[in-house]
Amino acid sequence: MADFPLDPSLAGIGPGYRDENNDIAMPDADMSIGSGLEQVINKYQYDDDEDENVSDADSDYLELEASTAKLDASIAAFREAQRAGADTSGFSGAPHPSRHGVASPASQPSVQEPEPTLTPTPTSRGGSAYRPGRGGPGQPRPSRRRKLGPRKPAEPTPEIKFRLGVANDYFLKRQYDDAKKVLEEIIRLNAETYDAWTLLGTIFDELGDRPKALQAMMAAAHMMPKVTGVWMNAAAYCLQGLDELGGGDEEEWDVEDELELFERREKKKRIFSEARMLYGAAVRADGTNVEARTQLADVCMQLGHAGSAVTQYTRVLELKPLNIRTVRNLADGALDAKDKVKTGAKAREAYRRIVEHCMENDTTVVEEGEFEWSDLRIYLEFFAVTEEWEQASRELKEVSRFLLGRKDETIWQEWQEDDREWDVGEDRRAMVPGYVSGKYPFESYGLGLPIDLRAKLCVYRLKMGHVSEAMLHMEVLDPKDKSPTHNQEAIWRFRAFPDCLKDVGAELLNQSMPNDALDYFDLYRTIAADDEELFIDADFLVNLGRAYLASGNKVAAEESFIGALEEDEFHINARFELAKLYEAESEKEGREEAFLLVNEALNLEAQQRRAELLQDRSALLGKARRKYNRRPMDSDEARAPRKPRAPGEKRKYRPRRFQNPEERQRQELQRKTEILNKYRMCVDLRSEMETGDREAVYRWMAAAKDLYEDFKSSKQFFSWEKYVGLRGFAPILGDTGNDQDKSSKLAAMAARLQQNLAPLEADSQQSHIRTDYYGIPMDDWLDILLEYALHLTYNNQTIESDQVLLSARDSVVFKSRENAFLIHIVWALCAILNGDEEKCVQIARYFMRDYYPEQRVTDTYRLFAAMIRLCQSPPSWYTSGPGQKFILRQIKHMDKAARQGDGSTDTTKLDVCLLTIYGHILYTSQSYPYALSYFMRAASLDPTNPMINLSLGIGYIQYALKRQAPNRQYLITQGFAFFRKYYDNRVASANPGERQEAKFNMGRAYHIIGLGQLALEYYRRVLNNCSEEGELGGRQLVDSVMGREDLCLEAAYNVKTICFQMGDLEGAREVTQRWLVL
Repeated sequence: MADFPLDPSLAGIGPGYRDENNDIAMPDADMSIGSGLEQVINKYQYDDDEDENVSDADSDYLELEASTAKLDASIAAFREAQRAGADTSGFSGAPHPSRHGVASPASQPSVQEPEPTLTPTPTSRGGSAYRPGRGGPGQPRPSRRRKLGPRKPAEPTPEIKFRLGVANDYFLKRQYDDAKKVLEEIIRLNAETYDAWTLLGTIFDELGDRPKALQAMMAAAHMMPKVTGVWMNAAAYCLQGLDELGGGDEEEWDVEDELELFERREKKKRIFSEARMLYGAAVRADGTNVEARTQLADVCMQLGHAGSAVTQYTRVLELKPLNIRTVRNLADGALDAKDKVKTGAKAREAYRRIVEHCMENDTTVVEEGEFEWSDLRIYLEFFAVTEEWEQASRELKEVSRFLLGRKDETIWQEWQEDDREWDVGEDRRAMVPGYVSGKYPFESYGLGLPIDLRAKLCVYRLKMGHVSEAMLHMEVLDPKDKSPTHNQEAIWRFRAFPDCLKDVGAELLNQSMPNDALDYFDLYRTIAADDEELFIDADFLVNLGRAYLASGNKVAAEESFIGALEEDEFHINARFELAKLYEAESEKEGREEAFLLVNEALNLEAQQRRAELLQDRSALLGKARRKYNRRPMDSDEARAPRKPRAPGEKRKYRPRRFQNPEERQRQELQRKTEILNKYRMCVDLRSEMETGDREAVYRWMAAAKDLYEDFKSSKQFFSWEKYVGLRGFAPILGDTGNDQDKSSKLAAMAARLQQNLAPLEADSQQSHIRTDYYGIPMDDWLDILLEYALHLTYNNQTIESDQVLLSARDSVVFKSRENAFLIHIVWALCAILNGDEEKCVQIARYFMRDYYPEQRVTDTYRLFAAMIRLCQSPPSWYTSGPGQKFILRQIKHMDKAARQGDGSTDTTKLDVCLLTIYGHILYTSQSYPYALSYFMRAASLDPTNPMINLSLGIGYIQYALKRQAPNRQYLITQGFAFFRKYYDNRVASANPGERQEAKFNMGRAYHIIGLGQLALEYYRRVLNNCSEEGELGGRQLVDSVMGREDLCLEAAYNVKTICFQMGDLEGAREVTQRWLVL
């Protein structure tokens, strides 16, 4: 800031003002320091009522005034402390006497003022001084305990207040950019300015930048950590971001793109996670804030953290125990939680508290609503969780009696032997002592009980074994009743509560009454056919299939079980029931199918157990580390029932074994037509794929996937062991490690089926070779499978690609030598694209060992080297122990075959490529002496081979650079001798790329040992050759199938590095500008 002359009146300075060298003089003695300080503070304190229209010049002037007032206040405080005799050596506000021309106190006129009463304390020098913060003689020493919690933000300085006023002016004028600059400067000066963060968040919100606005509001909330409203406002603003997604309910989203749907879900998860953090901070600020805890629990429910939500709802009920909305939310969370028994007890207790209050006060009105029939239905669910059927029956009748207006009829509380209270007629009720007919309306008995609650009462009686009493309820619940005897037909009475039909039917099935159960199931299907909101889920279909099977209808049972698998492909019970159905079949194919189904069920159970263990471990870690949010978002969603499939969603085809021959033939013909249509689509789309049409590629992959799934599911193409392996499980089962009854039954069935099937699989290999399948030649099937694997690799679906190639390799129809070659070549290409070095080594070993079992072909070794060269991954499997042993065994076999009877060696049978590869493996492992021995063997067979001479040269030089090299000078001399042989051979080539390679490698060799001046000469030759060939600027000189082989860029970079190391910055800049600028 520039120096400005100060007006004495601005600083409150009297007539004694002196201006010598811009010194600031003290006020006259006649003026009171205290009053002057008060005037200064009052004058320069920011006034909100001042004129808001301040120009830029006025802003600078006002800022100068504020700085001057701050300085004067500091001077006045310093002088007052000096007059009081206090120790001002550590006074932060006092200027040094040498600064600003302030005279020492001794040179200033004395001011006669009443001095404050101070308590002297002895000093080390025998004097006395006032020490703030210490008690005087006889006074207690103040406590030194540190106050816990966040400290209070400092009062904004006049400068901060002035800048806030300017920012407010800009905001009111909608000059948001200028306001942001001022606020950013305020935050730079003092980041704890709450008003600055708040106004900054408002500005970002006006500009439409919600993420930055939320960040500013969160920063402002941290300035006021104990103010609950600040956190609540930030959380509410965070949840407003759901409006941009189209609401928090995914069913309301009009999104078809899977990627966009995934992004929206992630954004929704992030919004709720941030809101949870903010509401959690509000709860920590005020644990008694009911709204904050309720909102926190609601957000936890949205995230799927039902356990955390139950905890928060329970604490809310400690403050408001009669809030029906909180009780209902607690019940939802308890039913969704993992431990329903533990959480259900809390919800049941909360509901019981509501019921007792309503009965005591003879009202259904409670806080935020009324106790209704729906609350009773939820209340009864928690008795079903703990299987307390008698208590559930008691509570159902007691609360229903209250809701029907018969609370005072207490005679039924002692009558629990049967349910005559709810009979349609009066016959049995009249026999109860104390019952007075007509005292209460007839509608409050019998049919006054809602139909779904009567169904629950029927189920409770069946659970308790009271079948006769349950049959009386079933007379009212008769699904075949079409007469208006019970007010209306059954289909209309159950339309409002169709789920009770499934409950009654399932319990009747458990009581071995399948025909009665089918009546209820059929009525439910009839209602679901007319109601779009109802759907037939997999559990219902399993129960329906069990009922059909118990009644002897195997065809309908099979259809129901397969329908359940089509609705939910991860359903375990459906597989178990279908396996039991097929196990009883006499044909071998049925038992094989049963074995596969049981193994699939066991695998699914194992996956579920692993997921539960991971969740439990996460929960334990979260408690140990006291983390608030450790459970994954979808931990509870994974346990939720699966939604029904869309009408057009693809379903896996499963053949029906119990259908009549005509129906089965019709389905097989339909399946054949679908496969042929998919095949024609693959053929027709090839021309569009060649033009680069991505949409055509996706359509082709969808059709090819269907063809592959059909091929893989056909047992006729695989041996039994291979087929079982492709399905993802081993044929011989071990201990499942689960003591549950269902798992033991699955394991026992699997072992029984395996024992029956194993002896029949001794000669499972098929002797015949098929030429077509569904009329499609097998060669076309192989082409589709291999091309599909390549496209999966291009899409980074490496596991799926390996599965496709594995199924092609293990198939009995692709065992010819030509097919095996194609499969492994494509597999090698996929492994190279995936960077899977392990797979590359395995495929190379197949060609070296299995494809040419009786002879060693040099091309297989070259293929091995080329695959490792192209695979973009560290050479770990290339130099691994098993890989080295395999190549060494190949060398031993080669030496044995070359050794003749007279002890001589037939050199024509020695493979130079094999020796060189093993030398490179040893060289990569830094075993230079052993590598050199194999390179020398190769050089003895082919002394002019440039690769061998280059390998020897590099090996000797690298060996010489090791710390324990025996004779470094000798090794370097040997290395450059081989390098010279390599160089002379290479520069004589007619190929410019080979000449460039020789010069670059020679320069690199000198560069390695630190002879930069010699390396520069060869690097310059590389660059000069590029210019002579007309390839300026580092453009590509050589085209190669192995990629870019032009070394101009590498040479230029090395030249730049050497120039930089030698201090030639100008030369490094020139090389960079000419060769390295892209």
